[in-house]
Amino acid sequence: MKSFLVTLLMVFALALCGLVAFQWKREVRLRQRLQQLVDEVQDQKEAIQNLNGLVKRTEEEVERLENIRKQLTSTIQTNMAELSRLDKELDKALRENEQLKQQVEVYKEALTQANANIERQNEIIAQQNEEMQKLAEERNAIVVRYNDLVQQFNDLVQKWNAQQEALAAAATNAPATAPRR
Repeated sequence: MKSFLVTLLMVFALALCGLVAFQWKREVRLRQRLQQLVDEVQDQKEAIQNLNGLVKRTEEEVERLENIRKQLTSTIQTNMAELSRLDKELDKALRENEQLKQQVEVYKEALTQANANIERQNEIIAQQNEEMQKLAEERNAIVVRYNDLVQQFNDLVQKWNAQQEALAAAATNAPATAPRR
């Protein structure tokens, strides 16, 4: 019985050793699996941190790009307003230019007409000047003839007066006086 108990004790000791070895091996596998899971969790935490950093950088980049887009949109709106204003000014300038061209044409026609009128007036004035010279010459000739006629008339009057005085003196036997000059 002693040997049975010793054998039993050895069987139990060996069974316990097998159980301990089995648990130890299972424990090693569990620890390896646990370490694997810890490593996976650590890798996932790092990946999450990297992704969070990437998300934060991406959000900052998106915000920066959104600000640039807003600035460009406002610049585009400002440029569109400026283009609209410049288009209106260009249209206005083109209309004014067209009006001024038409006005220049009207002025050219008026100037041509005025020049033609002035040339006609100058011709008329030249004709009138010639006529005035002819009239002045005729007047001068008439005045000369009139002065000659007046001189002849005055001479005739003096002769008449002298003759009348001579007749009156002869009629009265009075001495004759010298004619006046």
